[in-house]
Amino acid sequence: MENTILSLHARQRRGNLPSLGEPYGKSLLGAPLLYFPAELVPSESGLIIAGTHGDETAAIVALSCALRTLFSGQRRHHVVLAVNPDGCQLGLRANANGVDLNRNFPASNWQPGSTVYRWNSAADERDVELSTGETAGSEPETKALCTLIEKLNPRWVVSFHEPLACIEDPHRSELGQWLAQQCELPLVSSIGYDTPGSFGSWCADRSLHCITAELPPISADAASECYLNAMVALLSQQF
Repeated sequence: MENTILSLHARQRRGNLPSLGEPYGKSLLGAPLLYFPAELVPSESGLIIAGTHGDETAAIVALSCALRTLFSGQRRHHVVLAVNPDGCQLGLRANANGVDLNRNFPASNWQPGSTVYRWNSAADERDVELSTGETAGSEPETKALCTLIEKLNPRWVVSFHEPLACIEDPHRSELGQWLAQQCELPLVSSIGYDTPGSFGSWCADRSLHCITAELPPISADAASECYLNAMVALLSQQF
């Protein structure tokens, strides 16, 4: 794992993305699903995603800030800033169909019916209901991401979420240990409850190494300060 010192854009030059990415599909409401292709050695690239849940905005903003900090040609890995753009626009955890996309992937453990989540970090239990979809992989956002991954064939995936404040890596890999150290978050093998139909479960079925990076309950403003360096390094280093 390299430790390369990069020249980066000055803060005053980080206002805009160098490009708006490339489309890989459309959301339920017709929003473009965008990804930013790796610029260096794509055959050895990983994939970094955020915004699977539209109410988890800190990672989206911090990852966008990292993209805007790098010069053109420095990005080694593919990026999806918002897996669920409709949820982001509407402030929903689910997509516009009321489906929790992270319970809709066509994994062997997918379950029909409903799932629950915690209203916020102060809530004492997970009791807010969402659908897991009519069928496994029923949602356009889910289908499109699966197709993109089949096309890109990434070596690994880091999926950003909030607010459990840990790095979940069942393999406790070198990359997982590095990310935990960079983010100053504990490395765990499991978040402690079952996640049928999750993106991580689907990746496991495919033997695709997936690390779930759970930021703490933090504002987008604070995340862009606390995690910018880690995300810049994640985007630009070879692992």
